[in-house]
Amino acid sequence: MRITLDESEVKQTVKNTTDIHRSKAKKIKREKKLKRNIRKVEKTNSSGVKKITKIIFSITGTLFAVLLAYGGYMIYKAYKAGTEIGLNLNPSDVISQELPKLATDSSGIYTNILLVGIDTREGGDLLNTDTIILASYNHETHDVTMVSIPRDFHVQVNPDVYWFNRINSVYSTYEAKGEGQGLLRLREVVTEITGIEIQYHAMIDFKGFVELIDTLGGIDVYVENSFTDYRYPAEPGYKTVSFEEGPQHMDGSTALEYARSRHSLQNGEGSDFARARRQQNVISAVTDKIISNSLLNPQSLMNLLNVIQDNVQISEFTLTDVEAGVNELQNFTEDGETYSFVLDPNAGAGKLITSKNVVNTGAYAIGPIDGLGNYTDIQEYIQYVWGDPKLYEEDPVIKTYNTGIGYSAAREEYLALTEQFPYLKISYMGTLYNDKEGIISYLNDEEYQHSLQSINEYLKPDSIEKPDYISNGLNGEDITILFGAEIVQESDTQTAE
Repeated sequence: MRITLDESEVKQTVKNTTDIHRSKAKKIKREKKLKRNIRKVEKTNSSGVKKITKIIFSITGTLFAVLLAYGGYMIYKAYKAGTEIGLNLNPSDVISQELPKLATDSSGIYTNILLVGIDTREGGDLLNTDTIILASYNHETHDVTMVSIPRDFHVQVNPDVYWFNRINSVYSTYEAKGEGQGLLRLREVVTEITGIEIQYHAMIDFKGFVELIDTLGGIDVYVENSFTDYRYPAEPGYKTVSFEEGPQHMDGSTALEYARSRHSLQNGEGSDFARARRQQNVISAVTDKIISNSLLNPQSLMNLLNVIQDNVQISEFTLTDVEAGVNELQNFTEDGETYSFVLDPNAGAGKLITSKNVVNTGAYAIGPIDGLGNYTDIQEYIQYVWGDPKLYEEDPVIKTYNTGIGYSAAREEYLALTEQFPYLKISYMGTLYNDKEGIISYLNDEEYQHSLQSINEYLKPDSIEKPDYISNGLNGEDITILFGAEIVQESDTQTAE
């Protein structure tokens, strides 16, 4: 429910609180500048993790910066824009002294947001959702974990009818039943798949996406793979788009083409899964640009606010939600990491998703290996990911060997390891040696330091160094585990004698 306010009430509230807000804004600006300078000195290039900043925090951060920092007119302008996109503004929120908090799930640890990109074209017809991303913020670690659901993933669109169709049709099907129903049903479906409670949602259409990036002056994206798409949708027909590997500066139209392309035959970039990864890369670039260049520039703020007002639908926010989002954004930029995942056939060691024989219509489809509507393994996988996202983003290849404990005993150790980490790629390679001692777990690639640490917290090996009797990389794995016989201590030998 939205609250309707008299304009004079808003203006009076603004007048009474402007001085407090200006002082607070200056303090925040000084602190952020100092922290930014410190981070530039301390920060290293130690991880291969993608820095994908969360767009919903940037939207709420933009709104709150306007509300907080730039006086009466801009506060009143933001109030009017906010009510149009779902901001539930109460004057008492402005002067509240309580520490604001975002809504969380039942654990009190996670705030979960559904991010949606809608396919809109000339004519105004309701079309499909091309981008579906579940973003989760961990209030304890200040990390963000994002999971993309491909547009061709088959779900039960209507809960009362046992019929499955692409998830990208859920919004249009239910929005046709009544305004606002589309996003609500899509939230329900994403929760059914992932088991994750969703507190907020935000949806932007393609027109707004292009305008947003152009308002920012373009974005900088690192293109991971070169590719050409000869069938990119255009009016009329198709056109060719092409991208070269490496850093590129993109305007809004180019970024949209990069994020939407799905017909290339090069470097695996023609799949919905590859497109989902590119969409997350673009989100990263957009929100990094907003945070780095726009939050303290009044004109840029107003331009962004106009774009958001005209093209973004957001679940109802109070001003307290917005302020809480900005506070968490500060925590995230100081301490947090972002991890990204796609529900594709490689996810969860290939145990979750299939893109063949899902339906009998002959149409291309994606769905759970266990059968349509069976999301038990997907939900379990997501719980493992939420618990240790860096481990599952590194996604190491692990191979285990018998080097002295015996073939059967080594296999039992391997099975116990797979029970502990069911969604990692772990293999048992048989006997390598029969006369070596100790459990040894070591790296063949230094990029997997965190993975080794997570594995070894369970394994508790006798050594993490590659032994002298191994002279090569064995079978090319990232982590090698050797199950040798129990080490006999010298004191044990003397006692036996």
